[in-house]
Amino acid sequence: MAPAKSILLNKGWTFQEANSPQSKPLEVQGFPTVIHLDLMHHGLIPNPLNGTHEIDVQWVGEKAWIYRTTFPSPKLLPGEKAVLAFDGLDTFATVELNGRDILQAQNMFIPKRIDVTEQLSSQAANSLDILFESAYVKGKKIMGKHPDHRWGCWNGDPSRLAVRKAQYHYV
Repeated sequence: MAPAKSILLNKGWTFQEANSPQSKPLEVQGFPTVIHLDLMHHGLIPNPLNGTHEIDVQWVGEKAWIYRTTFPSPKLLPGEKAVLAFDGLDTFATVELNGRDILQAQNMFIPKRIDVTEQLSSQAANSLDILFESAYVKGKKIMGKHPDHRWGCWNGDPSRLAVRKAQYHYV
């Protein structure tokens, strides 16, 4: 068995707010990334770790964001497969390859591997889009579906208990 070859998809990414007609794609400074770093890089928000700016940027976690890149198809030998590896998509993410949904993630702790051999373009660059929905908003909706459940939370927003996301991401 031949060893696996890795091709990093860490260049050429853009991001923008989803569902916002006035939002334009902006370049991602580095990859992997988080939305706050990208917004700070473009001067759109202050550093949330300085002073009380954390309060000023709470809106960021209440929005959906799209990250996009393109990449050429790898040259595959007969019998080889192309697999996209995701190690920590931030909770609620929909991944599209060339306009086709290939993954719906709901848990940031579970790595995902998707065989995309058949979905790769042989003629043009491949388009990869990742839509990150707001875990805060989704958590609130999940809580609303279970009004009789006793959410045992004594600090912070209880919606964090309804989602599989790092707890330190919440205020």
